[in-house]
Amino acid sequence: MEHNTGHPASRVLAAARNDLALLKEQGESSSLTHWKVFCSVVNLFNKHLCPHDFVKTLYLAWIVTYEKYEQNLRALSAIRLFLVSDALECLARQGVRVLGPWKVAVKAVIGFLRYCESNILMKGGFFHSESVKLWVLDVFCDANLCPDINIRLDMLLIIHVWRCGCNYGVIRGVDVGERIAAGLVQLYEYMNVTHHFIPEDSKFDLCRPSFRVLYSLNKTGHLTETFKKATQQIESLSVGPEARFVARMVELVSGGLVMTMERFQSKTLNAENTMQMFEMALVQLVELVFSIYNVETFCYRGLSKVACVAYIQVAKANFELLPALSSPEFAFRCDFLRKTFDRISEVLFKSPKSKTLAQLLMADHKEELVKITGGDFIPQDLAQSSQVAKDCPERFLDGLTQTPMESPVLLRRSQVTVDETTLVYLLLQKAPQCPFTRTPLHYGSFCRIPKLHQEIHAWRTTGRLNVDHQEPSSSAGH
Repeated sequence: MEHNTGHPASRVLAAARNDLALLKEQGESSSLTHWKVFCSVVNLFNKHLCPHDFVKTLYLAWIVTYEKYEQNLRALSAIRLFLVSDALECLARQGVRVLGPWKVAVKAVIGFLRYCESNILMKGGFFHSESVKLWVLDVFCDANLCPDINIRLDMLLIIHVWRCGCNYGVIRGVDVGERIAAGLVQLYEYMNVTHHFIPEDSKFDLCRPSFRVLYSLNKTGHLTETFKKATQQIESLSVGPEARFVARMVELVSGGLVMTMERFQSKTLNAENTMQMFEMALVQLVELVFSIYNVETFCYRGLSKVACVAYIQVAKANFELLPALSSPEFAFRCDFLRKTFDRISEVLFKSPKSKTLAQLLMADHKEELVKITGGDFIPQDLAQSSQVAKDCPERFLDGLTQTPMESPVLLRRSQVTVDETTLVYLLLQKAPQCPFTRTPLHYGSFCRIPKLHQEIHAWRTTGRLNVDHQEPSSSAGH
């Protein structure tokens, strides 16, 4: 787009640059003030701006204030937030589609947020109108309005300050929390540990906003429908975006915890950020997985494997990372984290709702868990039940994990039988494939085996085998 120097906005910007030069030259003796120049520039956001003038307005207003407050970081952060609010109002009023030159403009706004002082931003240091919220939600959720995935994810920097308590509210008939949840389900596969679940020392990153939004959605019940759909998909062996989203969020949180431990041990992440990450990850996993409300969902096949891995990572952090962080400065916080881990373990090992999950943990991770924790808190009955594989008939063993099956499924192409837990875990991956033939896994490439399921059930309940063994049926067993 060719820039028109005769446009009123261009004349105001040119005058502001001249005034700024005069302020530098004359210092305090000038009749002008930084505030007057700042206001003359910011008022341009009330006009209809082209992308070029929008960016120049944003940066010139910033230069004016930086000249005045460069030694006061809190003041600079507050001014950045003021500028962002006005800039977002301008974008929303014009109904900007984030295409072409407007991508640069929106990235500039996001850039201002990234270098705000985190304490000011996390406390919700600026107000957004309903129009701004609806525009941001549209950008976050609508690929036609904003095809750039990174910009859509960056909207979390804005979204995370909206909650009042934990509630997002309703705007013009739109349930804000519902829209945010829908957007996350669309975008989950583009989120990764490094950019969205690891804090950076130098700037305000997406780690804290991602955690905060996820926590708020779960607390307000806006993920309830997503969890319900995930459960239905797993029961029908027809895994969809909701099931993959639930699994991916837990993997990202626990993966972020692992990478945080590694970065702290290599001294590339400071103690404060490490402690914050551990706090956020543990609270998030409590709410997502190990609360009495959600733990039943993670007892379902496939998701249970994801939850077990998450518990192992939390146990490692509790027994290996916390001692390294122990100091008078962190004493209270370390005590809170230990008690939270104890609460998770109590839900996992003592709640009837999580019995299936606890049994899988013992079957797949007993040695590792005992090595990490010493095994003192593992109930004796679970420790003994994990030995069942030793007496299991070979045809009742999962062809991949070599653990006893409960609900056998035949992989048609390879003719190998695996448990539904293993199958669902494979289906939850981004590009599911058979581990034996490397061919794609999809609905119709596997089937349940009702007869074998009955034999396994009889063996588990009576300890006796059915001698009339029947080969698996090739018909779909839904």
